[in-house]
Amino acid sequence: MNSKLYFSILKYIPSIVRMESINVGIVVHSPVQHYSQFFKTKNLNRVKAFDDEYNKDFFKMVMESLEYEFNYGKLSNESVLDLKFENDKKRFSDISQDTFLEYHTSYLVNEFKFTPPQYIETNKKEIEEDIENLKNMYLYYDKPKDKRISREIVKRLLGKKIRTYKLRSVQSNPIYKDNLGMEIKYDYKINDNTLLKAMTFDYKRVNDLEKELKVLLYDLTEITYNDIANIFLVKNDGINGKDYIEIYNNFIKQINKVNKEKKSEISVLSYSELEDALNRSVVFNIK
Repeated sequence: MNSKLYFSILKYIPSIVRMESINVGIVVHSPVQHYSQFFKTKNLNRVKAFDDEYNKDFFKMVMESLEYEFNYGKLSNESVLDLKFENDKKRFSDISQDTFLEYHTSYLVNEFKFTPPQYIETNKKEIEEDIENLKNMYLYYDKPKDKRISREIVKRLLGKKIRTYKLRSVQSNPIYKDNLGMEIKYDYKINDNTLLKAMTFDYKRVNDLEKELKVLLYDLTEITYNDIANIFLVKNDGINGKDYIEIYNNFIKQINKVNKEKKSEISVLSYSELEDALNRSVVFNIK
């Protein structure tokens, strides 16, 4: 049976004037399984590079306090000794409530701030994998470059996010054809007028990424999508390396050019931006 897996991203914002931020943690919550866990970033070198005035001891203290605040329960089916103390049961008395994260993430101020909780659909069989995928998505720089998130994982999370909306229609793998009759496949078509396609900039070789983006640009320019109001290209949250950032920026310029020439609405957005985009485009078309 499907259930909700809530999550919220912890952002580090050293200057409230500049409002620049990086992800330094993620908390997940399963009301059904009475489970909550905070995962902190392991890449402290990136934090230091982002903020050269960062206080290592203060940062560590905040991370430890959040682990104390959120860590409760376990997901493994193994039989283990129940070490929940009476104080823990009182502190986590609302662990089965959908509003648990909303309440417990609202108090942080200044340098640390949680994003509004979101959720995806999961089940007992998939929840551990879903949590790992969310960690890989939002704590992107904790993984070695060759083990970061793939397009298939972005697509999997994309499908789980879509299922949280009670949309009028959801079509998987819709197919369009170019002028030569070649098939172009997207990942989802929702409410008959919005296409979604997962993508990633995590390629081991720059040349492979450039080839993939050229194919995608061809698909977007050579096909007329008369029945489509929006096309969302959903990418992994992080992009690493000067060459990859330059390719991404050039790709955005090309997408803007296509939008202007074809009067289309193509957007490149991260998974964390998807909910707002869906709310703006399809929320009034739910069942």
